[in-house]
Amino acid sequence: MPLGVKGYAYIKDATQKTIVVGTSNFTEVFILGYMYEDLIEHYTDFKVERRFNLNGADFCFSALTNGDIDTFVEYSGTALMNFCKLPMNSDSEVVYNQVSETLLNKYNVVTSKPLGFNNTYVLSVRPDFAKEHNLEKMSDLLAISSDVTLGCTAEFLHREDCLPGLEAKFGTQFKDVKALDATIRYQAVANGEVDVVDAFSTDALLKKLNLQGLPDDMGFFPPFYAVSFTRGKLLEQYPELKDVFAKLDGQISDEEMRNMNYAVDVEGGDAHEVAHEFLVQKGLLPE
Repeated sequence: MPLGVKGYAYIKDATQKTIVVGTSNFTEVFILGYMYEDLIEHYTDFKVERRFNLNGADFCFSALTNGDIDTFVEYSGTALMNFCKLPMNSDSEVVYNQVSETLLNKYNVVTSKPLGFNNTYVLSVRPDFAKEHNLEKMSDLLAISSDVTLGCTAEFLHREDCLPGLEAKFGTQFKDVKALDATIRYQAVANGEVDVVDAFSTDALLKKLNLQGLPDDMGFFPPFYAVSFTRGKLLEQYPELKDVFAKLDGQISDEEMRNMNYAVDVEGGDAHEVAHEFLVQKGLLPE
């Protein structure tokens, strides 16, 4: 008998057509998991069983390939490195094709089209700092990096596709670099303790603190487009599900995802209600 994702054995109810939707352990994927739940239960006779708040991307992928969950959302760049064990690439189309082909051939896992938003790194500054230094894009910032203090996570400090890559590829040398916890770095830039931080494009705190993200005009940072991963056997058995899963393809912009994260993380909204309201606004569900 297979072990469930919490470590104990379970048996699906044979009388009920059930899809198990899993998620990792942060707000953004909770919202997306609820979206898939609402779409599946509205357009099919399946019942969704939630297995939310699993311990990270690798745990979710193991649960998927073990058959403990049927689908979950992750990011193309994460899948390339963690699931496919392939080197990072900054070309979003190459990354998507490598991920979708590798996972289908090796694991019979189907990768959806991108949901629209790219939750990748974006170097971010206060608007007044951007105005003072005429910063409109990342290359503008790197040109004055020797006068700039960076506050970043330990991950950004050590990953080859982050600060070490900037230093090796462009000769970037910040005046000072401070390793800070994820939330603390935002407060540090807001207070003027650092000049720039390594944000993610859909972070709620970008909106809360009115920070200005500098577009990556140099094509440096890897793509992290949100996609869903689904067991191929499920879609082979129930091909009608393909159209249901496809309803979210290309539907969510960076700004829309950031606003939904803000509604939950800052305003205290319910993630399921935020997800449902978005689907209604998009015309994907009736009011």
